[in-house]
Amino acid sequence: MNVIAIRQRTEEPYRPPEDDGDLGLISLKWIFSFLMRRWMLIGAVATVVAIATFANFALQPERFTATALIMLQGGQERVLAPDQMVTGDPGASPPVIDSQIEVLRSSMLAGRLVDDLRLIEDPEWNTALREIEEGAAPVPMTPEARAAVRQGIINGVVSSIEVRRRGLTYAAEVSVTAPTADRAAQMANRLIEIFQLYQMEARLRNAERANDWLAQRVTELRADVQEKEAIAERYRSQSGLLSSQGSLLSERQTTDVQTQVLTARADLAEKEARHQQVQSMVAGGQSIDLIAAVLQSSVLDGLRAGEAEIARRQADFESRYSDSHPAVINVRAERADNRQQINAEIRRGISALGTEVQVTRARLQMLESNMTEMRGELTGSNEELVRLREYEREAAAARAVYEAFLQRFHEIADQGNLRAAPAELISAAVPPQVRSSPRLSVAFVLAIAFGLGLGLAAGFLAEALDEGFNDSDDVERKLGVPALAMVPQLRRNELRSLPAASQHPAAYLLERQVSAFTEACRVLRTSILFAAGQPKTQIVAITSALPNEGKTTTSLCLARVAALSGQRVLLVDCDLRRRSVKDVLDFEPPTGLLQVLAGEVNWRQATYLDDASGMHVLPVSDSGFTPKDVFGGEDMDRLLGELRNAFDLVILDCAPVLAVADTRVVVSKADCAVMVTRWQKTPIRAVRAALQQLNVSGATVRGVALNSVDRRMPGYYSYPMYEFREN
Repeated sequence: MNVIAIRQRTEEPYRPPEDDGDLGLISLKWIFSFLMRRWMLIGAVATVVAIATFANFALQPERFTATALIMLQGGQERVLAPDQMVTGDPGASPPVIDSQIEVLRSSMLAGRLVDDLRLIEDPEWNTALREIEEGAAPVPMTPEARAAVRQGIINGVVSSIEVRRRGLTYAAEVSVTAPTADRAAQMANRLIEIFQLYQMEARLRNAERANDWLAQRVTELRADVQEKEAIAERYRSQSGLLSSQGSLLSERQTTDVQTQVLTARADLAEKEARHQQVQSMVAGGQSIDLIAAVLQSSVLDGLRAGEAEIARRQADFESRYSDSHPAVINVRAERADNRQQINAEIRRGISALGTEVQVTRARLQMLESNMTEMRGELTGSNEELVRLREYEREAAAARAVYEAFLQRFHEIADQGNLRAAPAELISAAVPPQVRSSPRLSVAFVLAIAFGLGLGLAAGFLAEALDEGFNDSDDVERKLGVPALAMVPQLRRNELRSLPAASQHPAAYLLERQVSAFTEACRVLRTSILFAAGQPKTQIVAITSALPNEGKTTTSLCLARVAALSGQRVLLVDCDLRRRSVKDVLDFEPPTGLLQVLAGEVNWRQATYLDDASGMHVLPVSDSGFTPKDVFGGEDMDRLLGELRNAFDLVILDCAPVLAVADTRVVVSKADCAVMVTRWQKTPIRAVRAALQQLNVSGATVRGVALNSVDRRMPGYYSYPMYEFREN
């Protein structure tokens, strides 16, 4: 039995809950319900997509992938010094490595590979040649068409090339995919060779461009140096600032004279000191040995040696002879004479020292005079000298630049002859033994994953676009009114088991009174009549928001269930436009509700009895449609009052609220109203609009009955029913 939520009626006006557009609370319960609701859509989409995807993979032609391993370099090789490179060595930085990888992937190298291997003549790459082999007539190709075909092959080769760097190393894997294993290995190895040739050609082009520019620049700098040196020499000659051995002649002369002055001053000071020392020693009575050491005279040294010999002989004679002996007298006279010679030599030495001092002083005075004159000359030529120095500095700077460019020119000329490859081949590509595609195992997994993904996406899309109700909780959450019952949908095989004239839910109810459908109708009756906290209910209006919601079927089933339970029940057809009740019951009444309201007949004369269930029916006859407001007058109120006294339950089968304006008038006169909606079909906005209009008209909405519910959906519960059939 269905679990029904009953709410106590309040006097507050109906306010529909806010719809935030979400699919609901994502939980395990919601996911399970979602999968159960959409399993057919998800399964169908997943199956179709998986089969199509797997077939697409399986029908693809075989492809083989060959891989070669190379070692990339960050810049030019360090054959010369770092400051001698053409472009410098930027180092093996990631941007440089990535740049070389992009060169390997470029269409330029792919174009060279296509031309080198003549792939335009290979049917595996040129589909036009493949068609010719299959029997089509060859068509001459214009240059434009050939260029278009070549570009198409280049695009295919670019898409078949994959270059992947190994981690943070400088090694890179170059993979090429081709229809055959041998062709894949050949293309991978040849691509690396073309890349190496391209790098060397680029180096040579850079060196040639640098040489051309440097040659022109060296020529310009040579002329500039010659011109500036010539200007300096002309100015030197015009200003008289002669030079010798790289410096000015006047400067050299001044330097020489200054050196001589310093030497003369030192010599004069030395000689004056010696002269004064000798005079002091003579005046002080110093020994002859000391005086001789200062004078440094060889004559005086000889006299001193002779005096020593004479003194020895004198001592020898005086020891042997008396003072009056001639030998003693001669020796003493000889010694006195020698002493006079020594004194004379000392006086001569002192005089010579004095003369040297005077000569040296005179020479110093002359040198100082010359130096003063030369300094005057230099002072007079300072302005010319400053200008000359400026010219010389400009010439020297120009020569330094010229020599630097000249050296650079020779270095780059040598560098252009290098033939070192910028990328080293570590492992050449070999023909693979296993195809790279199609890989059926991977294709199967991808197809399943892709199919499930699209299936779930389709399910979520259908769930998002679905504006209907899924269960009683959905009704409570989105409308704010209780769900009175969930009436299951009768399948065709269930109706086919009945006689041809009784294949209708209202007839099925009579034939299968212990079925889940009948029990749901009983639940609806109980929810309407015995709601907690509600006043006694006798007149119930059954309506819907839109046509074809099953309101007439629900009204008939509700009336028959109530009649079978022992109540006096009257079903009144208030749908003046469709008059569906008489069509379902298959009878043609001559009179009906309109004649009763018009006062032509009594309601007892227009009421018919349903023998199968015991309910009474007040239909609408085929006498025509009236534009009058038949439900808003006193006749309708008087009729309902009489019916209230005559029957236990009066069911008003009303037209859709949004389609017919009279419905709001009829529903407002009933004790309560029940809104019938189709499960997962009726738009939520339509039901909300209908409830809002009923609330404005003063009707009391007891709740919503979900019709045509799939019993296989999660959340639909019923007791097991046993159907008894006659043999």
